[in-house]
Amino acid sequence: MEFGFVEDGKVVRKGFGEFADRVIGEVNSTAEESIAYFEERFSKLQAEVDDIGEKIANQANKGSFLTKVEFLKSSLSEYNGLGDFEAMGKKLDQMLEELNTYIEQNRHKNLQIKTALLEQLKPITESSEWKTTSAQVKEIQQKWIKTGAVGTEHKEKIEGEFKSLIESFYARRDEFYADLNKMMEEKEADFEDFVKAAKSLTEITDGNKLRAAIKEKQAEWKSLGKIKPSRHSHFWDKFQEVIKEALSNAKAQEKKVTGGNQKEQLAKLKSFLAQVIEANKAFEEVKNLEQLKKDWRVLQKVNHKDGRAVKNDIRHHMDMLSEKAFIFDLAAKKSKTKEIDMKFYQRVCRDLLERDRRELVNFEENMSKFNMAEGLDNMLTKKLRQQQQKVDVKKAILEQIKEKLA
Repeated sequence: MEFGFVEDGKVVRKGFGEFADRVIGEVNSTAEESIAYFEERFSKLQAEVDDIGEKIANQANKGSFLTKVEFLKSSLSEYNGLGDFEAMGKKLDQMLEELNTYIEQNRHKNLQIKTALLEQLKPITESSEWKTTSAQVKEIQQKWIKTGAVGTEHKEKIEGEFKSLIESFYARRDEFYADLNKMMEEKEADFEDFVKAAKSLTEITDGNKLRAAIKEKQAEWKSLGKIKPSRHSHFWDKFQEVIKEALSNAKAQEKKVTGGNQKEQLAKLKSFLAQVIEANKAFEEVKNLEQLKKDWRVLQKVNHKDGRAVKNDIRHHMDMLSEKAFIFDLAAKKSKTKEIDMKFYQRVCRDLLERDRRELVNFEENMSKFNMAEGLDNMLTKKLRQQQQKVDVKKAILEQIKEKLA
């Protein structure tokens, strides 16, 4: 036989290529039947090879057959069958050569595509237009995934650069939204502050002024932004209760307010202002601070057309008095001795001032980051003004300490 023979009751496959003769089975009945059995096994393998060859020729994704062809090629030496294994091996070698050429071309093409995607990705990942760029980055990621592998010599570099850009982009985006979420969490406190501030409407006794003030508050409400619908409804109801109470009070008291009463109220404000100015003349602990705070809470309700400036002055001096009390307490906690000199107070105040200055600078630098966030403008402006006031108050206190040290 051309491809095998029977010897000593065994079926032997003739050697081919680098492979020697090999026993592949035993004769169970007759030599002819045994030979025919192993020839049939070879025919089945030949059909499998032909089928894969046809698929490689007709299907687009040729690279997926590489592993199968490699397996068939490696299994020929151990396969129990009789036939032209040498011709089959050459055919498989041709398939492998075709597949490797195809894969190499594809990997070169993939490298070009991924290089272009990287160049497209770089400017996008540097942008802060998060909504637009997030969609663009996601689209590029999907294209990247759909693009096949590149050559091994390029894989680490190009995949590493892509991963680095993606991780950097999402890290910056996550940091931005973390800050924004923190601001949004604080937004509910702004609604609370708004309702508290809106209660000042109940102090307005003039009907025309009250209606104008209500319109201003309603406009301010619209600029507060969004929170959870249930909490939004809750604060809206509270706001409406304040308006209803204010209108009721104004109607009942409008006729009772006389010019004499107005003058008396303004006089009380000016008298209290003189009192807090006197208490605030030097860097000293004020013993009756709590009483001053109680008196101020009452006087804040006084409404007078000329009283706003007086109230602002009172507010500034009350802030200074409260801040001094805080400095005294903080110095007492930090000091290791009972006797605290002015230089120690000066260091404490300077530390607090530097902290507030840093926070002010950081806040000013970050404000531009949140400009696109709808409804945050008023809140940011308010917080900026409060932070500036903290700095101004500590500067004034530090000047008093310097005068005392002089």
